[in-house]
Amino acid sequence: MELTSIDVVGRDIPLADDFPVSYEEHQTTDHVFVRLETTSDLVGYGEGTALPWFTGETTDSMVSFAEDWLAPRVEGKSLIEAAREVAGFGSEFPANPGAKAAVELGLLDLQGKRAGVPVAELLGVVHRETVPCVYPVPGLPPGRAREVAQAGIDAGFRRFKIKATGNVDADTARINTVLEQLPEDATARVDANTGWESYPKAKRAASAISKTDKVEYFEQPVAAGRPIDLQKLWENTGIPVYADEYVHDLSDVERLGRDNLARGCQLKLAKTGSLRTMAHMAQTAEHHGLNAVAVSAFGTSLEAAAILHLAAVIPSIPLACEVEPTLIAEDPTTTHITIEPETAVPEGPGLGVDLDDELFGS
Repeated sequence: MELTSIDVVGRDIPLADDFPVSYEEHQTTDHVFVRLETTSDLVGYGEGTALPWFTGETTDSMVSFAEDWLAPRVEGKSLIEAAREVAGFGSEFPANPGAKAAVELGLLDLQGKRAGVPVAELLGVVHRETVPCVYPVPGLPPGRAREVAQAGIDAGFRRFKIKATGNVDADTARINTVLEQLPEDATARVDANTGWESYPKAKRAASAISKTDKVEYFEQPVAAGRPIDLQKLWENTGIPVYADEYVHDLSDVERLGRDNLARGCQLKLAKTGSLRTMAHMAQTAEHHGLNAVAVSAFGTSLEAAAILHLAAVIPSIPLACEVEPTLIAEDPTTTHITIEPETAVPEGPGLGVDLDDELFGS
């Protein structure tokens, strides 16, 4: 079986609602989609998302990289050869994780479909059929944040994620409002996206939070280049700290564990560019006693499916994962995944979710 063609299309997709974070109050998200066709008429689909403030990618740059650098390397190749080509090229050519992720996902989808198995079985040992998930609360004013959180409570969620925007007073007002309304058995993680910048500001924010017993952890409260501040905040507040913007590859996970800099880390395709690499990073985190949280960053149901397959092979998930395709206003897939407190891993074969071919003009 050989790849006969690879179609690439980019799409800026609006957010479904306001979602302010520390970087900006952005209105759209960046995506690249690929469709891989084979001589046996099997079709595989992949998606890459960009977080420009993480990697500098945009929709246009992902499309250009996929068309100019990746497509010529896989067309006419067998699935094994194409997978080898993408893996080797990915390790040699720097950056561009979104485009790489899209093509690799398309190949994994094809491999799973050819073998008649879900992608999770290609990544490792499957540990679970459902994945615990969180409910996101954007960096909104306290009143609106309360409304969003209540919707999650009513839907049965007991794990939440509260965004911080970098303004300590506004952030702590929002955080305290949400924490106070959570049921007794509910908790929330707080994600500042580096917005609290350094240890002194992060410590001031932590000290202003009332119900710290309900805080699972602080996610990347300080700048990515200040890993020691992660450790210091953890030690001096007793609240676990997780790394996000700091973590891009396996060596970052190894350093976090070796130097005891954080309690866990967030894993995103938009940073790593490879679902296979993320599975390896999760296993390495486990080896070092770190928790690994699988995250879909504003992806469609296709990327959500990929992250659920990854979560299925993470050895242990003491805390919930982050997958929510309804954050974006358009979901150009033939199957829309509904995220619940416990979300089923798609049964496949392949990713278990296909893109709508109209996306590619056919």
